Amino acid sequence: MENRFLGILAEVEKARKGLAICALLVIGLSAACFAFSESILLFLVRLLDRKLVAYDPSEGFFALLSIALYCGIALSLPFVAWTLWRQIFVPRMPAWKRWGWAVIGTATGLFLLGMLLGYFVLLPAGVGFLVGFESEEVRALISARRFVSFCGTMLLALGLSFEAPLVSYFLAKAGWLTPGFFRNKWRQAILGCVVVSAVLTPTPDVYNLTLMTLPLLGLFLASFAVVWVVDRGKKA
Repeated sequence: MENRFLGILAEVEKARKGLAICALLVIGLSAACFAFSESILLFLVRLLDRKLVAYDPSEGFFALLSIALYCGIALSLPFVAWTLWRQIFVPRMPAWKRWGWAVIGTATGLFLLGMLLGYFVLLPAGVGFLVGFESEEVRALISARRFVSFCGTMLLALGLSFEAPLVSYFLAKAGWLTPGFFRNKWRQAILGCVVVSAVLTPTPDVYNLTLMTLPLLGLFLASFAVVWVVDRGKKA
């Protein structure tokens, strides 16, 4: 009993150190990205083809600071994934140790794919829908901070969501996830995707909620397909 307790304490200590390193990395990368935040903001504003507005003197600064933080989080994710891989998966499945670089490379590629889908497809559609309600009497003035929050939240959420098939693969290989789970929980999955989309989408409109929900449902189906293939391979 005492050895088990000491083992749990050791795991907690490792996790604490890993989280501290990740936090410092995010802060350092965010500070470095702040120098490029204005250029990144101009890149995002191309989606609007108009100028943003600031409703108080500090809003412009905090918008740039938010961009730097989003970028710092995104750039630190490969290291975070590597830390999780070494500290959680490898100790439980030592045979997976040699897959490390391939897994991190695949995870990074999936994350970038999700962000590209968001930037080139979902964000233009969502922003265009909202701006489309303008008229001669009503002119949309878009807050810089809220626009950055809208873009940053959607891009990060989509990038992370695209990791679902990869995570499902390893959970299925470990025997922790089966096709039966997806068959029995599809109703809860639909509800969960809608709730997550509502939380992550900064705007309350149904259109952007739907835009966010559809990729999540697609990833649920992709994860189910991956788990089904792994399960069939085990039975073959």
